[in-house]
Amino acid sequence: MKRIFALLMLSLLCSYPAMALEERDISSFMQTNIDLATTILRDKKLPKAEKSEKIFVIFDSIFDYNLMAQLAIGGKQWSSLSSAKQTEFAKLFEQKLKTSYMEKLDLYTDEKLVIKNLEKIKDTRIHLTTHLMKNSEVYEIIYKFYKDKNGSWMIYDVDILGVSIIQAYRTQFADILAKEPFEKLLEKLKQPDEPAPKKQ
Repeated sequence: MKRIFALLMLSLLCSYPAMALEERDISSFMQTNIDLATTILRDKKLPKAEKSEKIFVIFDSIFDYNLMAQLAIGGKQWSSLSSAKQTEFAKLFEQKLKTSYMEKLDLYTDEKLVIKNLEKIKDTRIHLTTHLMKNSEVYEIIYKFYKDKNGSWMIYDVDILGVSIIQAYRTQFADILAKEPFEKLLEKLKQPDEPAPKKQ
């Protein structure tokens, strides 16, 4: 599961902002840049920090971290926070996602990610289904895009093997907030994740 998470993040490497995409171009655009990401991953001479730096520059134009943060904590909790606390939480949540990715970068081996289907859910929602393949194993990953007020297509969630990343965080955050104050959640977000297991 951790390796899959690392791969799905890497598959979003792009060479220009998502807002330049037309709906009909999403599949080919993503596949082209998935291949680019794979090339970077296979470059053993490129330091890990440099790999992650190149990818994060692009992530900021594809992921709507602020919306993801809102969805992860829930609308009711989000609206109860001051503007300053909303900003702090969103930044910590974004950093948590990026840190989790960086810690799992070394898990990549020779997996392939290919585009399978693009489905328009509604005028402002698109689901892009991909298959992560390693040997005879196939894992389904669905990228969820929405069209923002500027007409840009942004990713707001990803389903891995039928499980939403945002829903997983929402459950985790709800469990914490049921027992602890909001400040405690902020403290936990600042704590490092457990180290990823080494490749066998």
